[in-house]
Amino acid sequence: MKPIHRLQDLVDAVKSDSTPIVAVAAGYDPDTILAIARGVKEGLIKTILVGEEEKILRVTKEKGIDPSIFDILPVTDAESATLEAVRLIREKKANILMKGLVKTATYMKAILDKENGLLPKGGLLSHAAVMEIPTYPKLLIISDAAIIPNPNLDQKIQILKYAIEVANAIGLERPKAALVSATETISFKVQSSVDAAVITAMAQRKQIKGAIIDGPLALDVSLSPEHCAIKGLESPINGEADILIFPNIETANTFYKATTLLAYGKVASVLVGTNAPVVLTSRADDDDSKFYSIVLAARLAAGKFFKAFS
Repeated sequence: MKPIHRLQDLVDAVKSDSTPIVAVAAGYDPDTILAIARGVKEGLIKTILVGEEEKILRVTKEKGIDPSIFDILPVTDAESATLEAVRLIREKKANILMKGLVKTATYMKAILDKENGLLPKGGLLSHAAVMEIPTYPKLLIISDAAIIPNPNLDQKIQILKYAIEVANAIGLERPKAALVSATETISFKVQSSVDAAVITAMAQRKQIKGAIIDGPLALDVSLSPEHCAIKGLESPINGEADILIFPNIETANTFYKATTLLAYGKVASVLVGTNAPVVLTSRADDDDSKFYSIVLAARLAAGKFFKAFS
């Protein structure tokens, strides 16, 4: 598989995969329905909209979408719809879970339920985003911008491993992963720099495989060969990162939103660590972002990224 450098290339790649079924919890959000309909029409997915049928039909009529392209599973409220959508995943009647018009807390509660959720026992739930930025020559994977507020060292290692697997899914056999901190200098006053140095040493000893890993690195030398040259920095990343692992949710989320708002970045994002692909998008995300997130989830579902239910 050739490396994928644009989100549209990811769409083209998914067309050659098997067709997964997406279960949408409370599936009557207009942008979600537009994104889902686009995926169905392009032959990428099949869909089960779980929720209040009257609301689903009202939205499809308003948007000029033929509701017959979806399967509709009538459920009376958003919480019940979420539980039902998760059940479809667990019973292998659907392959991908997606959030519709349901509160994030309700959605996450169903995913994290110890008995009937989607997170394996002892597993770590995280978030990965694949970004297409007009000023950067390739796709960029960032983590974690949505789930873990202040990851410890063990969690950062797992977040990195997830990101490497996402990179593999888009055709990067040996991605370059930058461990972001304030500077390239290790300081005991800056915990992220110490964590990055430990992870880099582990990678050098082949305790973490599948990527070229370096840190601590400031953002500029992670993304710009020119800045590396100016600073005289020798790094195997050399300003050409495929993956950015941020020290905490504030930095990752700020980068995510600044890139989409100010640099016109396109984004696809998923939850990782679960037994099946989970799409968790923001209410502010447009139907393009939701569509690309569905496509990324479909790509991951087609591979060996997720552990099947026993």
